[in-house]
Amino acid sequence: MSIPIYQLALFVHILGAFGLVAAITLEASAQWGLRRAATAEEARARLAGMRVIQRLAPASLGSILLTGLYMMAVAWGPKGWIVAAFAGLLMIGLIGGLVTGVRMARLGPAVGRASGPLSDELLGRLRDPALVISLRTRAAIVLGILFLMTLKPSLLPSVVTLLVAGGIGLIAGQIPSTGRRSRNEYSSDAG
Repeated sequence: MSIPIYQLALFVHILGAFGLVAAITLEASAQWGLRRAATAEEARARLAGMRVIQRLAPASLGSILLTGLYMMAVAWGPKGWIVAAFAGLLMIGLIGGLVTGVRMARLGPAVGRASGPLSDELLGRLRDPALVISLRTRAAIVLGILFLMTLKPSLLPSVVTLLVAGGIGLIAGQIPSTGRRSRNEYSSDAG
């Protein structure tokens, strides 16, 4: 049985999308733990999870872009929704690299040098609101791209869709995510 190249490209494209969603999910979990870390050891454990994301996210974006370009060239042509989706994927990569990536690259060594309870300065860096804004904006853009892939609108509605999705992500990023108490805080109240 021979597998046509287009179907193989579509499989890798969808696999890349799964990888991107997995990377965003893992990042959300790691950020949740980083915001709640009180010691250097806890922070290092969460940062270790971010290393997987540093490989998975770019590989997923690359496979989505390359296979998408191939499928556009051989089957679809430069439809509006495809052009907008490519722009959205590039924005995801730029936001992830320039906002989250730069901060994590600086945070890793600082946490690596720390020991015991984290300083207020380091706690502030772990709880940097830009990390949450970046994550939620990228997640919203991914959902916007999924919407485009489902409805396949022309260019202008596609661009508007991604702008609205990105705006929703930016707004969602402003919602505080540190207001909840951890189980340890509850158990220390009871004891």
